[in-house]
Amino acid sequence: MKTLTQFKKELIAERPQLEEMIANDLAELQLSEQLRKLRKDAGLTQKAVAEKMHVTRAYISQLEGKPQNVQISTLLKYARAVGGQFRFTSKLEA
Repeated sequence: MKTLTQFKKELIAERPQLEEMIANDLAELQLSEQLRKLRKDAGLTQKAVAEKMHVTRAYISQLEGKPQNVQISTLLKYARAVGGQFRFTSKLEA
């Protein structure tokens, strides 16, 4: 039986573009987990965060569920709404 790592390596060997897609999906998943954790650690509901950000609860749900094309300004507002800080780190590639 193949491990997940072996399966991933085989897929990427066949279709190299999948590596970037997998990395992007993983980054989105990690971001959504971090957003939910920050909110829950602050003891806030999605509705409370939405009110502080002047957006709908559905928008917060979407942001925490599958954050796509999120602007840095939105992440800054979210961090402020939950009493946290936003730190941006970047990995530059040539």
